[in-house]
Amino acid sequence: MTGLARIAAALVGLFGLVMGLWFFLKTPDAAEAFFVQPLGAAGEATLRADMSAFFLISAAWAFYAAVTQRGSALLVPGALYAVAITGRAVNLIVNGFFAEAPLPMIVEAMLILLCVFGYKALKAPA
Repeated sequence: MTGLARIAAALVGLFGLVMGLWFFLKTPDAAEAFFVQPLGAAGEATLRADMSAFFLISAAWAFYAAVTQRGSALLVPGALYAVAITGRAVNLIVNGFFAEAPLPMIVEAMLILLCVFGYKALKAPA
């Protein structure tokens, strides 16, 4: 079970690493894929900083959990993705359903489930 939990944590970490680097290195492309249009250099800087931080911090804590077998470290990415999916749910209530809504919510739900699984299965070393 520990091996599967470490793999789950590593998957969360890989997702965050890839997404964070994408926003950091190719901000305009990532923004377009996320249906976001920055306003000028300041908007691009905000996306580069904030979106990279969100995903890279998630990745760092998930990798830390995988390496150290400390499931509590998965509370950080789990909380980040829980806030994200909550924001998306509120948006559905406010603006109604749209075709692009399900996919990111499914991804976030899967990431939350991986974090919960890892949190429960990984114990801090004695």
